[in-house]
Order: sequence, then C-alpha cells, then structure tokens
Amino acid sequence: MGDYPDAEEHFVPRYYMFDSNAHSAIVIHKTGGDPTPEAVLQTFLDSAHDPDPANRNRSVHFAVGQDGRIFQFVPEELGAGGNCCVEPGFDAFWQPYLHTYGNLNLCTFSVEHCDPRGDNSSDVTPEQKAASFKLIAHLVKKYSIPLTHIKTHASIDPINRARCPGNYPMDELLQFLQAGGIGMGVPAGWHDDGTTLTAPNGHRVVLGFRLRVLEGWDPDNVPLEEEHGQNPLEQFSQEADNQGTQQTFLYSVLSYTRTRGVFFTHIGKESLGLRNEVKQLSDQLTQLQNQIAQLQKTGGG
Repeated sequence: MGDYPDAEEHFVPRYYMFDSNAHSAIVIHKTGGDPTPEAVLQTFLDSAHDPDPANRNRSVHFAVGQDGRIFQFVPEELGAGGNCCVEPGFDAFWQPYLHTYGNLNLCTFSVEHCDPRGDNSSDVTPEQKAASFKLIAHLVKKYSIPLTHIKTHASIDPINRARCPGNYPMDELLQFLQAGGIGMGVPAGWHDDGTTLTAPNGHRVVLGFRLRVLEGWDPDNVPLEEEHGQNPLEQFSQEADNQGTQQTFLYSVLSYTRTRGVFFTHIGKESLGLRNEVKQLSDQLTQLQNQIAQLQKTGGG
C-alpha cells in the first residue's frame, strides 16, 4: 500500500528519486505508448541503461491504467524524475519555481496516464478518468494545491512534449475540482437501481449520462427534463456530428452522439449566440416600427 489508499506500491529504486518535494504543483502526463502500469514500471527500470544520460532513471509518482488501476512509484514526500528541464516557450508559471528550486522535480507531483498510442490520442476510459480525478482531488486536498497549479507536461516541455498529455480532459478535471472534488458514486439524495439514477425532483438519468453523473456530480445539479432526441445539439457548433440526445440539468447540459460520446454542451457559446440573434431581431423590429411610424406620418400628411 502506497501513500494513496487506492494505489498499489511499486516503488522504483531510491536513486530514481529526489530527496524532497515541496508539493507546489501537479503535472499531468500521458505515456505515449505504454499501455499498462506494468509497462510504465518496466520503462522506468529500463531507463537505467539508456545511453543518453538525460533519459536515465526516469520516474513519476503515479500511473493510472486504462482499467483504473493505479501504481505508485515514488513516495509523495520525495521528488520523482518526470518534470526536470524546461524548453524554450515554457509556461511562465514555472519561472519562480525554477528560481527557487532549480529542478521542478523538487516541487511537483507527476501523474502518468497509460495510453497505448505514441501520439497520446487514445480516449481516456471512464475507469481511468474516474480514478485519475479522484487521485488528483486527493492530492489537491491533502497538500492544499491551488487548481491553477495543475499543469500539463507540455507547459514544461512545449517542444518535445507538445502532445503530453494529449487529449486528457483537463477542462473536465478542473470543473470536477471546482465543484469540490465531489466523490464518485450516487450523489447525495439521489437513488440508483443499477440502471436508472433518479434525482430528488423525480427526473431520471440513464445510460451514458448516468455513468457521467456517477463519475462525480454536484448533488444540486438536478436534471430539469428527461433525456430526449435533439437536432441540432448545439445551434452554433461547427461539428459535423451534431445530432443525438440531450438532457438539461440545473447547471449544465449533457449531450451524446455515437461518434462524440457523452460531452458537456458548450452552453456559454450557445448563450452568446442566442443573445446575438435576439439583439439582431430586436434591431430589425425597431427598424420596422420606425418604418411603420414614418409611413403613418406620411399617409397622415
């Protein structure tokens, strides 16, 4: 058992680690080819023999598998070897930490996510996302890490690691954490019979929307309607696949298509588009009213 209760302990040799960790930030990685936590561990062990000194003794604190399993390779109190050296164009966020610590491994956590594709383009599985969000919420709470201190590997190495962590759902992670890192499972006050979630107001959530709610959800964000067919899903979207099902909740809207899966509707973009359309119609109405008034005035003269 490692520091994190849901992690399996697979510590790498001590010389892969740094003597301290200031716990100032969390860096999100993807493996770019290693499909399992076991493969990640082997990659680290093999790196001891890499002819390039810059690639030797690599490590991270945690790796999250596509099946949701978590391996811990480095104790939280120590630094891992995944966030060393910045490249030109790195995020200015890191500048004060470079000034203080010199090596970012002395002040960061690193969390890998297994992706069998070299370009990190595999979708994060529901099991992997749930495990990742829960782990990161644990680190944020335990070490009082601000959400603005959760960064991508690309923020450190924007050239050689531009595709790290690829399509990891950073926006969803931050939304989850902003909601308080609400625990996985049935939201408080809701009921689940294994196939149907029922909110306190009686509306039901099923299939993929149910699974999304179970990944972590604000109990107050209740559905305002049942899931229904919708075309288009987003009035102002440029997506080719824009027809499917949708369900409106108090604070958000979930949509689904066969190719895009379950996703949050871009309600800000939709709201702004509708506001602009209303303004255009209002302006047109004002012009028509002015024309009618002018015609009445002319006819009356």
